[in-house]
Amino acid sequence: MKKKKLGKNRLDKFYHLAKEQGYRSRAAFKLIQLNRKYNFLGNCKALLDLCAAPGGWLQVAAKTMPVASLIVGVDLVPIKPVRGVKTLVGDITT
Repeated sequence: MKKKKLGKNRLDKFYHLAKEQGYRSRAAFKLIQLNRKYNFLGNCKALLDLCAAPGGWLQVAAKTMPVASLIVGVDLVPIKPVRGVKTLVGDITT
């Protein structure tokens, strides 16, 4: 039997882990992995996430970075609010 990998029918473990742990995307685990290796978010004072929807990386950043940090997400589509994060709707190519 083949595994389907179309949209919401993803069957990989990170898709299911993201849903179980409350992350908006499985990409959140990539940022977690990078931060474990390089430990760059703990000392960050500002973060700009371009093409940020649906906001998985913003969730990880808000959870990992110091409380007073500035976290901004920009995308063409509105992003559901994340506590401690500012989001903007805009086109970064113009």
